[in-house]
Amino acid sequence: HLSAAELSLSARVHEAVLTGSRPPVRPRGVVERSWSRMLDLGLDVSGSPRTMVPLPDLELRRRRSGLEPVIGELRQLLSRAAETSPFLVVVTDADGVILWRDGSSRVRAYADALGFAEGARWTETTVGTNAVGTALVEAAPVQLLAAEHFESAQHPWYCCAAPVHSPVTGELAGVVDISGPALTLHPAIGALVETSVRLAESGLWRVHEQRLERLRRTAEPVLGGVGEPLLVVDDDGW
Repeated sequence: HLSAAELSLSARVHEAVLTGSRPPVRPRGVVERSWSRMLDLGLDVSGSPRTMVPLPDLELRRRRSGLEPVIGELRQLLSRAAETSPFLVVVTDADGVILWRDGSSRVRAYADALGFAEGARWTETTVGTNAVGTALVEAAPVQLLAAEHFESAQHPWYCCAAPVHSPVTGELAGVVDISGPALTLHPAIGALVETSVRLAESGLWRVHEQRLERLRRTAEPVLGGVGEPLLVVDDDGW
């Protein structure tokens, strides 16, 4: 768990770096790189209006993300934990748009005030340094604590995110994120996010295998009547 002293130090580092002063300690590499990008973009630490995707477009993004076949199992795992813990579970697409969100009503209301809601685009360029957007840029799991976030309004939060890749194409499918009040961060959160990503990717692989088996059954009558070698592949070349 984080202490009040650690939160205070985090805030001092944030203020020093963004005002051009010497920080008491150097930010972590992932944070320093992201803050540098934010300063180059000229983002304001006080925040900016949120970019929201209309509901019809959101439904389309959910279907096109490729995550829909596994989202039920994924949300079942994470929702059970979210119901009894003060954190929020979020799944985004590859563009950082929040597709699904679960958590207690209290934490959801807190997140709504930040614009951390379904349909919001949570990239670095829109909301500054945050685990979802920074994980997309770094192409790796990211955990951010308190004032490691660029926007001041996000400082009371921690967030832990990791990318989900399609095991079929290798392409980025989205991001799983767990966020909550900074003082409630537990070491197990990172492991829960990693487990969720593995669950999603293994589920996507099962769906892929089922589609290949249907293709085999469909192609079997055709193959049985041909004497020369043939190769049957799916749309992705498998």
